[in-house]
Amino acid sequence: MVTDAEVLKRWKYVAQEEEKILILIGGPGSGKSKVIRDLSEQDGWKICEARQLFDDEFLAIPRADRPERAVALIATALERLHAKVVMIDNVEFLFAPILNLNPVHMLLELSKKFPIIVSWRGTLDGNTLYFEHNGEPKYAKFTVADTNHVISMDA
Repeated sequence: MVTDAEVLKRWKYVAQEEEKILILIGGPGSGKSKVIRDLSEQDGWKICEARQLFDDEFLAIPRADRPERAVALIATALERLHAKVVMIDNVEFLFAPILNLNPVHMLLELSKKFPIIVSWRGTLDGNTLYFEHNGEPKYAKFTVADTNHVISMDA
């Protein structure tokens, strides 16, 4: 199992990049949430659930306009946290069809301003990141430019 010390070591690399995002990926029970809870002891590091980034106002926005408005609304929610690093748990919520979002693009964009660590059910195969959703192991896939931004908790 990956330790919080290993994540902190990788974070030192990620924190120097333009996109300051680290993805903890693994199956159920792999320790993603535990590591995030342990990391919350770092000064200024705060945990939030992906659902906490949205309010009722977001669902009032017409579905077609949500992708364009999501980054600004989530940025406002992240600013309210006053965190040095935001750790987002249960990111699968962002893939809910009702939200009509491209979660990876959105998180990459947000990570340019807000350092982010996310946990997600899924796997990394080479430079392809597979996200699990509703029991579908390859619900979505994305090419990762730099695999140093991903830690497989199952490794």
